[in-house]
This record gives sequence, C-alpha cells and structure tokens, in this order.
Amino acid sequence: MKRFTVLILLTFILGAIQLNAQGFKGYLALGSNLTDAYLTESGNSQQGSRIGLNVGPGVSVIMNRNRRWETSMELLYSQNGHYVNLVQVPAIALNKITLHYIEVPLSLAYRFNIKDNEKERFYKRSISGGIIYARLFKHKIIAVDGTDLTNDVRFDQENALLFNIAATSFFSESFALNGRGTLSTFGEWTIALRLLYYI
Repeated sequence: MKRFTVLILLTFILGAIQLNAQGFKGYLALGSNLTDAYLTESGNSQQGSRIGLNVGPGVSVIMNRNRRWETSMELLYSQNGHYVNLVQVPAIALNKITLHYIEVPLSLAYRFNIKDNEKERFYKRSISGGIIYARLFKHKIIAVDGTDLTNDVRFDQENALLFNIAATSFFSESFALNGRGTLSTFGEWTIALRLLYYI
C-alpha cells in the first residue's frame, strides 16, 4: 500500500515537471467534504452524514489560446469519504468511523464570465467534470462502548473509481472557491467545499 502511494506521488511530481514547459499553475486546495455514510447493512442504525478534511496540491494547464479550456490534476488527502463497504457487520453498534483516502482527481474545466479591467484580467467562473481514483490507506472504527474495532473490521475493497462535477468562482487570479460533487460507481455521494490558492 505504501509503495502504491509513493508511486502516485512520484507520477504527480513528474507530471508537474513535464507540464512546466507548457506553462502551468500550481495550487493548494483546503476544505472539507460531507458524506452520506451508509456503513453497515440496511436496517441497522449505522448511517448518517459525516464531515472530514479535503486537502492537497494540484496543477492546472490551459489548453487553448483563449484560456477557456483547462485540465487539472490533484493529489488529495480525503477524510471520511465513504467509498467502501463493510464485509462483515459487527454485532455491536458503531460510534465513530474514520476513513482516510488518497485521491487523484483528473478534471476538464470550461472557464467563462471574464473580468477585464486595468488591474487584472481573468475568468470569474468555471464548470468542470472528471474522474477520481481513490484508495483507502487507513481507517479507525470505535464501537458505542468505546471498544476499538479497527483490526476486526474488513472492507470489500480499498480502491474506488469516482465521477465528479464541480463549479469554481474566482475572486482573483490567486484565490477561488470550489464546490464539488462526487458519485461512486455504487451510488454513494460526497460533496466538498474548498478554497483554492494558486501559486
């Protein structure tokens, strides 16, 4: 699992270096995600909305001369996203479930609503869509009586392919607010609200 994470990180860095010759922007994303978490079998009370972190670096590349089309890739740490299911439901009710993911989103965006004045010129809005590869690398599960069930619970998968759509509002060339909705291949959703800082 560690080797896989390192491989993703190296691919991300090498891709950013290669894109440098074409002109790219690096940015940092910092925010949180809200997940409707169904973590056990239907009929049990182990479900509800959970909030976690969504943070990491990204790179974006302008694809044409009028600067409307843009592609981006990120390497995110995501907490409490729900993209895996329990293989065996514990007999005792669960109190706290924390899931830690590495996510690699790849998106294509269309930028519009240009702001043009003497001081600066940039597009104020963008909409985007794409796919995300997510991998669970750590989890912690606590029962209602305080028992640590982390080592007793197994999941049916550690990888997930996700689809996402997003809208971004730019305050300047350096700062933007990004809202993103994500849907897994088995129907679970997550929404994220992030502040983007372009370097």
